[in-house]
Amino acid sequence: MFFSNSLPRKIFFGRGSLERLPEALRELELTGRAILVTGRHFARKSGYLDKLCSLMRFVGVDVIVYDKVEPNPSIEIVEEGGRIAREKGVDFVVGFGGGSAIDTAKGIAVLATHNGGLEEYFYPAKIEPPLLPIVAIPTTCGSGSEVTRYAIISKGFRKYTILSELIVPTLTILDSEVLKYLARDITAHTAMDAFSHALESYYHINSCEFSENFARDAIIIFFENLRDAVDGDMGSREKIFYASMLAGLAINLAGTLFVHSLGYYITQKFGIPHGLANMLFLRQFIEYAAEKMPDRTIALGRLLGLNSVSSEIVSRTIINKLNDLIEYLDLPRNLKEAGIPHSELFTIAEHGFSYKRNIENCRKPPTSEEIQEIVKKAYLS
Repeated sequence: MFFSNSLPRKIFFGRGSLERLPEALRELELTGRAILVTGRHFARKSGYLDKLCSLMRFVGVDVIVYDKVEPNPSIEIVEEGGRIAREKGVDFVVGFGGGSAIDTAKGIAVLATHNGGLEEYFYPAKIEPPLLPIVAIPTTCGSGSEVTRYAIISKGFRKYTILSELIVPTLTILDSEVLKYLARDITAHTAMDAFSHALESYYHINSCEFSENFARDAIIIFFENLRDAVDGDMGSREKIFYASMLAGLAINLAGTLFVHSLGYYITQKFGIPHGLANMLFLRQFIEYAAEKMPDRTIALGRLLGLNSVSSEIVSRTIINKLNDLIEYLDLPRNLKEAGIPHSELFTIAEHGFSYKRNIENCRKPPTSEEIQEIVKKAYLS
């Protein structure tokens, strides 16, 4: 077994942990001027914008607010933030929000110390130091970006990755109090993203015992707590928050596969939230894995407490659990119910297959024809 991993230097988890921000900044010697990267509405309306600025100013940090983050962040938004960070002489970057805010913060941290446009740093580009330190404070329970070496940026109908251990946040604070503002549907959608991370990472070529432990625990917590979390129970929301972080740690060691690449197009073209887009292909992915990687699927069943020697039974058990959740959460059961036209199926498959890293990193990479069949099944399943 071999693995390599980079983690945040400091993680605070739990209700009220945001209050630890000043001491963490002192401990990590994050001083001077910060750019606070966040969305246009939530941070301000909830009062968290004022709170964050106050906490940082308490230890002498000068704060510049950049509140133009949008879902599925564009190159233009990140580059504008990077220009501001350079012009203002920023010393570190704080991302407050969902995965889009944290990924935007990561992109700004790159551009603040590097010349050129953001596209020059898309994978497979290698990013060289120095890089501004990043503080990640997530407000949703799905992306896991607060513990990963990835930032996902949108251009047209495609998504691109910045991949570097240098963009793993220096400090991560997961304060579950922020989740009390999370709408029911956003809780469900973002949690589906976390579940996708856990499941896909398990079948990734770089999966190892270390990542599998994170993935297993995330999946178990997901099934045990999502209903109550969506219904507003704060204890369950905190557990899903924890599962999201674990799933982030799993993909930080491994990565995502074709569930993500298939979902990208329908998010960019039709505005389907990222986690929901993933969910629409999860059951077909589970069936594919059971057929092509039966031994691994049986082993997954054992990790989840399913004592079966049949990959089909394991996959059907997981799918049935997922179907029960989908029905309870009143989510679309297939691409058709999500409003995706039948005429788009070929394009979805072609687009998804074009993300070679997501295809080839699967332990049994699917063919173009198999991806076409998976998409057809996802339309009416």
